Amino acid sequence: MSTPNIIFITTDQQRTDSVGCYGSPWMATPNFDRMARGGVRFDRAYCTNAVCTPSRASILSGRHLSRHGAWNVGLSVPDDEVFLSHRLRPLGYRTHLVGKAHFQAFGGTAEESIESIRAWRPRYPGFTGPYYGFETVELALGHTIWGLAGHYGCWVEEKAGRRTDPLFASHRRSAVEFGGEAYDWDLPVELANSLWTGARAAAFLEEAAADGRPFFLSVGFEDPHHPHAVPVEIARQLDHGRAPLPRYAEGELADKPPHFIAAREGRLEASPVRGQFPVAGQHTGFDFRPVGAEDARLGRSYYYALVELIDRGMGMILDALERTGLDRTTLVVFTTDHGELLGDHGLWMKGPFHYEQLVRVPLIVQLPGHEQAGRTVTSIASLVDLAPTALALLDLAVPGDLDGTSLLPVLRGGAAARDACAFVETVDDPRGLRLKTVVGDRYKLTCYHGHRFGELYDLHDDPGEIRNRWSDPSYAEVKADLLARLVDAGERLEKRASRYCYA
Repeated sequence: MSTPNIIFITTDQQRTDSVGCYGSPWMATPNFDRMARGGVRFDRAYCTNAVCTPSRASILSGRHLSRHGAWNVGLSVPDDEVFLSHRLRPLGYRTHLVGKAHFQAFGGTAEESIESIRAWRPRYPGFTGPYYGFETVELALGHTIWGLAGHYGCWVEEKAGRRTDPLFASHRRSAVEFGGEAYDWDLPVELANSLWTGARAAAFLEEAAADGRPFFLSVGFEDPHHPHAVPVEIARQLDHGRAPLPRYAEGELADKPPHFIAAREGRLEASPVRGQFPVAGQHTGFDFRPVGAEDARLGRSYYYALVELIDRGMGMILDALERTGLDRTTLVVFTTDHGELLGDHGLWMKGPFHYEQLVRVPLIVQLPGHEQAGRTVTSIASLVDLAPTALALLDLAVPGDLDGTSLLPVLRGGAAARDACAFVETVDDPRGLRLKTVVGDRYKLTCYHGHRFGELYDLHDDPGEIRNRWSDPSYAEVKADLLARLVDAGERLEKRASRYCYA
């Protein structure tokens, strides 16, 4: 086989139950399912963080946020962090990024952030890279009704024949505003971000096939991140009854850390956990109690409709790979940066809640030539494993300062390590809310630094994470074992200079 090409495809805030091949009975995702038939599907893959920038930095660096330092949104990934794109360029790889990056803050000034949406027109379309190891980029900034910016925004304005401010009109269908509400959007379907992203990725693949150089392509779909704004043409056709209601039992948050109930009741802004900025993933704090069944169905239905738009964009990419024959020589990885609560546990959006809906993510890997097609892996994987996997496929040594391990042996049919665990971190504020989770085969533990409370779940007996066993004496031995694993994981992340002599 010639030098393998590599494609990483990410969505934003996508749940595993939004993909048909993960067992969803209400979703039509023929292209995600097609990729799973031609690749390997991981049932228990975990992100490293439940908001965008830290998780995306982990995907491309192979390092946890304690190591790469991009600990939240609203900041920039440090300039000295080494991404897979940096490692591949010296090897002759053409490196290109299409869509969402979120390596820098959307809300910063133009001087603070290349990805600022506050004054993007003077920079775009003129800026095309280099950017974090990518020679060239075509960036999309923001999300849906506040996401018509960057190269994508320039394209929309060109096609629409006008500036996008005022934005295409949107109408809120939901009775209340809660972060996951539904919007009918006057944006024509053909201008939707997911279709632009798929088309631009496909165009790159056509050019790459003609060029002949090995390439690394990173594709970032903005959706299905809130706001759940769907083009009117699609919204009119939706069957809102197809999406099940959220799973929430009154009183289930009583044994959880106090910020869970505070979030449900809209009290995070006045809560002691609030740091310098609002709690990431919770905006400025919505009261979720008034969200009725109709609003919940609408919000969830529109969310899943955004996934189906992504699926159409995925089809463009898969078609281009097959049309050019690049599928025979290309590693294709699909995942998301984190999940979405969608009203489960009485909460919406994301943030400092390491529920499975947020931290367990879809992961499908298609090896060159569709090797091992159609397999399902049930062992635990982490998104920090993706960069090491790509390096291993190229027969390159995985650097010792990477936290992930190559999934190549598992992808090719081998057994996973018996004690494999996933490690998830959240630092909402360095002086405030900080939590770390270790996920094992059966049990899952979350520790809150500076507090005596925590979380412990038996995922076999309680997959819904309803009963917190942190203070249950019958789980004392399990708790001690997982705490030891958590300490061990943290110790291995400590930064150390190279020692070159005795003294």
